[in-house]
Amino acid sequence: MKTIKSIFILVFFALTSNLAIAGDLDTLRFEVKGNCEMCKERIEASVDVKGVKSAVWDVDTKIIVVVYDKTKITEEKIHGLIAADGHDTDKQTAPDKVYNKLPGCCKYDRDKSEQK
Repeated sequence: MKTIKSIFILVFFALTSNLAIAGDLDTLRFEVKGNCEMCKERIEASVDVKGVKSAVWDVDTKIIVVVYDKTKITEEKIHGLIAADGHDTDKQTAPDKVYNKLPGCCKYDRDKSEQK
């Protein structure tokens, strides 16, 4: 009987700790400028960091969907990581120096007022 009670307690704590972890996950959807499959690889790889559970960028819609643990990484950090790899988001502009090093097929149209 003591063993059954111990197993029940372990299962209870395991389930409640997973619920707490799932409660910290959030989803972002935002625009990231890019053009092609090379951009997709670069954009998704830029947020392959601790705290990001998944990231998928759609070449056609230019929308990225990021599932992340909000206790480990912030929305601002996610935007910054993508911009640091040369892709403008709706909240951060990639530095000109990085954008200019992108392959020709990856150079998306930029509004001159956005450039830094």
